Amino acid sequence: MKKVIIIAEIGVNHNGNIHLAKKMVKEAKKSGADVVKFQTFFADEFVKINTKKAKYQLLGTSKKENHYEMIKKLELKKSDFIEIKKYCDQNKIEFLSTPYDIKSVELLEDLNVKRYKIASADLVDMVLHKKILSTKKPLILSVGMATISEIRKTVEFYKKKKMSNITLLHCVSNYPCSPKSLNLKTMLKLKKLFKLPVGFSDHSKGNLAAILAVGLGATMIEKHFTINKNLQGPDHKASASPKEFSTFVKTVREAEVMFGNDEKKCQLEEKEMRRIARKSITLKKSMKRGEIISYRNIIMKRPGVGLNGQKIDTVIGRKLKKNFKKDYQIRKQDLI
Repeated sequence: MKKVIIIAEIGVNHNGNIHLAKKMVKEAKKSGADVVKFQTFFADEFVKINTKKAKYQLLGTSKKENHYEMIKKLELKKSDFIEIKKYCDQNKIEFLSTPYDIKSVELLEDLNVKRYKIASADLVDMVLHKKILSTKKPLILSVGMATISEIRKTVEFYKKKKMSNITLLHCVSNYPCSPKSLNLKTMLKLKKLFKLPVGFSDHSKGNLAAILAVGLGATMIEKHFTINKNLQGPDHKASASPKEFSTFVKTVREAEVMFGNDEKKCQLEEKEMRRIARKSITLKKSMKRGEIISYRNIIMKRPGVGLNGQKIDTVIGRKLKKNFKKDYQIRKQDLI
């Protein structure tokens, strides 16, 4: 069974600072993340100048600036991404980034990224999807805010072009989202409808949702990450600190061990209990060679070292090969 891929979503929590970005990469690695994810964008390519902020973004940023101005401040240069990618490689953690515009895909292609992640907001941006498709690289597709018909249209766009290396990330696009909005059973529906791997982009508080997502078959789980919740920026307050993320990773790893797989078998640690606690077909009294066994002269007793009760029909009416004393537990080789 493959381990769940755990993604630390640094996003824009670097606040436009390359040194802070690198520090977050290092801390995410120490916290147990498999992948660190950033966001790559050019504000002028995807945001109108007078766009307003989302409500949650007002909590950690200046009320004087609008959405465009906030995004513009969080923009990183191509040289910054080159340095971050190199730093990720040095720290043996995968660099992943969400492109928000065509120029950003081209930048990430120059960095030779392994795969792409598309944000929920861009599930319906078919111009961006056309560009992603041209890279022929695997895609992680967040489906927050989307209807099934919208998801189907985008998935079919890729499948018609013979590209099906897609993981759908169930997501609720609010930071943080409420427990009642999580609707985690949606993961099962997505898996059934689209025959694709499904993961979970976790915007909830705590670790319970991630544990449940593992049980529902998540192949990857993403959670926002910061080194300080009190830093200024739109996502810090809804992100996990290094200590919280370490606990999150440990919890997910424990959950995937506990959920295991669907094979039902006697576990190694159960074998002694099975031998002692199960009953065997046992003689109720001493019997002689050639005597026929009936229900009158057997009883079920522990331990389980002889034939178990499910073998009773292979014993009743059979003859014994030799003399046996009371409480002898019958084996197959004892019967004629």
